[in-house]
Amino acid sequence: MSFYSDLPDRCFWRRCLRRPRFDFAEIYRPAVTITAGEPIATAGSCFAQKIGRELKRSDARFLDLEPAPPGMSEATGIGFGYGLYSARYGNIYTTAQLLQLAEDAFSDHVREDALWTKDGAWFDGLRPRIEPGGFARRADVVTARRSHLRQVRRLFTEASVFVFTLGLTERWEHAETGTVYQLCPATVDPAFGAPEHRFHNTGVSEVVSELTRFIALVRTHAPDLRFLFTVSPVPLAATATGGHVLPATIRSKSVLRAAVDEVVTTLPGCDYFPAYEIATANPLLRDAFDASQREVKGEVVTEIMTTFFAAHPGLSRTLPEVAAEEPDTVCDEILLDALRT
Repeated sequence: MSFYSDLPDRCFWRRCLRRPRFDFAEIYRPAVTITAGEPIATAGSCFAQKIGRELKRSDARFLDLEPAPPGMSEATGIGFGYGLYSARYGNIYTTAQLLQLAEDAFSDHVREDALWTKDGAWFDGLRPRIEPGGFARRADVVTARRSHLRQVRRLFTEASVFVFTLGLTERWEHAETGTVYQLCPATVDPAFGAPEHRFHNTGVSEVVSELTRFIALVRTHAPDLRFLFTVSPVPLAATATGGHVLPATIRSKSVLRAAVDEVVTTLPGCDYFPAYEIATANPLLRDAFDASQREVKGEVVTEIMTTFFAAHPGLSRTLPEVAAEEPDTVCDEILLDALRT
């Protein structure tokens, strides 16, 4: 007899391999449960869009606090950043972005170094794609930003569960103010680049600190809010380290996975869902990505979300599952277009 003798089958690789679907029914045992009708909010990297679409198709109450204006088509709305997440913040790739958003929302702070101008138009540098042609006046950017921050405050106080997908450790920030940008400003447009913009690659302790501070801040306003974290399986489109993109990807995902594990094991009301593992380490499904090797196939997303809903029996799909050909709505297009040129 040893310590391992009395452990269940889910603890052993060989026994799981002998079970149907690698015994995925045991891969996720929620510490944070979700039931029908509970208000759920989502944010994060582009993979979070897939999770949000499935939650919209469930009997959860998916929060969309900045919907498209009446009469705007879905396609046009997507181009202006509507309908992707629970508010119009676009992709939030890093924990630094997330913490910064919460700090700005609860202090109603508009960052001067994120008000960009080009050819007479003004842009919100923290979500540069929400108005592709820019705003007519600086005051319009400020007004839109303050309106957005009001809805983010409302999101945190109205939601019962906040789902966040961690995507990257690499980030671009303002050297003097510390403002963290969604993308490298010069990648969005060369006119937005500045010498004081610097690259930083976050470590485990920084991610843990940023997530912990974020949770503490939000809970001062919403003490009962629960948090469900995932890590995006989507590889980096590019690395600014100067190294090869493959080890840069593994390094980034490893840091995020280790950090979120530390957070959920030390803070109550926090949980982790293994979407990353199902997509990247599933021994029964090694071909989880399309030809680009960055887009997770629709059937794999279905596998991931089937596992998710099976673990939450109080929550069920109310509409058909995601179609196999349905892609991410918005995922790094700004960055990829710039790199192609």
